[in-house]
Amino acid sequence: MDPRLLTQLAVAIDLGSINRAAKRLNVTQPTLSRNMKIIEDRVGAPVLIRESHGVIATDVGERLAERGRTILAEADAADDALRRWREGITSELRLGVGPFLAATIIPGLVEKSLRDTWPYALLVLSASAAPLIRRLIDNRLDVVLAPSQLRLHEGSLTQKVVFPDRVVIVAGARSELARKGVAATKERLERARWVIAGARAGIHGTESEIFRFLGIEPKRQNTSITGDPMIPLHLLRTTDALVALPERLIGMLGDLGGARIVRSDFPEIRRDIALWVRKQEQHRIEILHFAERLEEHLKGFER
Repeated sequence: MDPRLLTQLAVAIDLGSINRAAKRLNVTQPTLSRNMKIIEDRVGAPVLIRESHGVIATDVGERLAERGRTILAEADAADDALRRWREGITSELRLGVGPFLAATIIPGLVEKSLRDTWPYALLVLSASAAPLIRRLIDNRLDVVLAPSQLRLHEGSLTQKVVFPDRVVIVAGARSELARKGVAATKERLERARWVIAGARAGIHGTESEIFRFLGIEPKRQNTSITGDPMIPLHLLRTTDALVALPERLIGMLGDLGGARIVRSDFPEIRRDIALWVRKQEQHRIEILHFAERLEEHLKGFER
């Protein structure tokens, strides 16, 4: 299959219009329609459903369009690589970070990389910790900033703690526990609604560990959130839920709107952030440079 035809199909499907796609691709509408017919003749089935308001993909059309999108993405990446080469940037560092870090520590670090003109391009991917580590193992990332307490048994990786942190329990603004002088008794903790942030990310310190340490059995259904830190932050401002969160990172997310920490005595339930790398690449120049810049940046967050 001609790659050019696949990319044209992808654009036509994404824009939902042959006319708009032709303008985007700088070809005539009859030419693009003819190329779609070439694909359909090759496939032996329609790839587009033509409707009065535009076009939509058939099942096989969408599958082929995915290939076209991949080709377009690779072409964009090649253009970026050429641009970086012209600017004197000859390498890149693929960094994976968790959502809480992406919302707190990383923006300032990326700003410094731009201001100081680091000798490599920094490519940042934000996702949950476990999939980031899998990408690191598969050589699809170069470094990952993620909790050191990940449940991993992978001998190809090494880690160094760069940002010590711990789990705390924060009472939502509408919780009685958010009021000063109200004790976090076992009865109150058990009847509360609980939200555990990051509990499905493959990290030690999940619901069972926290509840076991507190010696409680909550009576209400619990909620687990992995991903966007704005969700637990919103819940703290608007509900009576108790949320288990990393202490230092939650302090960087802004005003908690009346929520407050009610329990912090979890010495063995940590959320330390570590720099994860593949062992064979831990002495790579770009990684050593990044580790030094990261250490300098994190000094600004020390207590």
